[in-house]
Amino acid sequence: MTYNLKPDERASLELRGLYEKYGYKKYKMGKFEEYSLYASNSDFLSGERVITFTDLDGRLLALKPDVTLSVMNNTDVTGNKTEKLYYIENVYRENRESHSFKEISQMGLEYLGNVTKQGILEVIVLAAQTLNEISEDNILEINNMDYGVHLMESLNLKESTYLKILNAIRHKNSAAIREHGSKAQVPENVLETLTKLPFLYGKPDDALMRAEKLALNDKMLEDVEKLRMYCNALKELGYEQNIRLDLSMINDIDYYNSITFRGYVRSLPGCVIAGGQYDKAMKVLGKEGNAIGFAVYLDELVKGHEAPSHYDVDAVLYYKEDDDMVKVTEAIATIQAEGKTVRGITSDEDILYKEKYVLRNGNPVKEVEEC
Repeated sequence: MTYNLKPDERASLELRGLYEKYGYKKYKMGKFEEYSLYASNSDFLSGERVITFTDLDGRLLALKPDVTLSVMNNTDVTGNKTEKLYYIENVYRENRESHSFKEISQMGLEYLGNVTKQGILEVIVLAAQTLNEISEDNILEINNMDYGVHLMESLNLKESTYLKILNAIRHKNSAAIREHGSKAQVPENVLETLTKLPFLYGKPDDALMRAEKLALNDKMLEDVEKLRMYCNALKELGYEQNIRLDLSMINDIDYYNSITFRGYVRSLPGCVIAGGQYDKAMKVLGKEGNAIGFAVYLDELVKGHEAPSHYDVDAVLYYKEDDDMVKVTEAIATIQAEGKTVRGITSDEDILYKEKYVLRNGNPVKEVEEC
């Protein structure tokens, strides 16, 4: 039985058991990784800055800003071999608000190698179950990134314009999309679809119907069908109420592809889960096979919660030095069985507590203290 665990501590404990039920093995990495891994894959990271230092042997090392890159770098999976891993690690990233580096607690899982459609569904389901473990009042937003990419690829735009429109889509800025598209002489019917793409958000059936109507080529229709396949499966499994589609979620297209998702909890301010397929990243690192996974931002789970308790423990048990040790231990266990934290003491100590118990005839007796 566990007491007074913080939300992130409780989540990591429960989620570890959940992931292991599905056959995921714990992945453990050191604090340091060669800097070249991050320098050559900086687009994969959420920030550009990395803490570096020179090792005694002259190598330039970095405090790890990411776990997934390390997992990919060290895996030996192939198109026929599968590896299922989960991790609980601290990463070191720049805090954009304070402009200082921060140690961030993160948990996640990775499914690499022979990733079938069943494997993709399993990871999406685990993302949904992860959110439910944190809070039942949650939303899992899902996208097929290929839908937007296949729309953009058909335009043959200059790279600078391409990136500007992608950024405008991510920020749901239809005015900027129209501005950049008009300058690039994008046909009006295509421009109309582009400006509506950021607002292809909502419950699966409605969003899929609108996405199907806006599709301008066969590839986009296939992308809709793939997304519909997973949404129908999630519906049958009972997750429909918490699922939303957002086709504006387009991450770095050099690393990510196809199914991506983000998870939110109503009581917390930021994104709690982020993940998806990163087959392209595997190829960039020269690895065979495909990959999908997600990260749980444990630090987000403690935001917005009430201040810590002003008490050190829920209760204290007073006993005498010559009391039977077994009886004292049993009395403490009796109080703990009520879900309380307990400290046994023999004299007054500088401890803040809610309730006071005294050991009498081998039993804990609660005393009501006078005001």
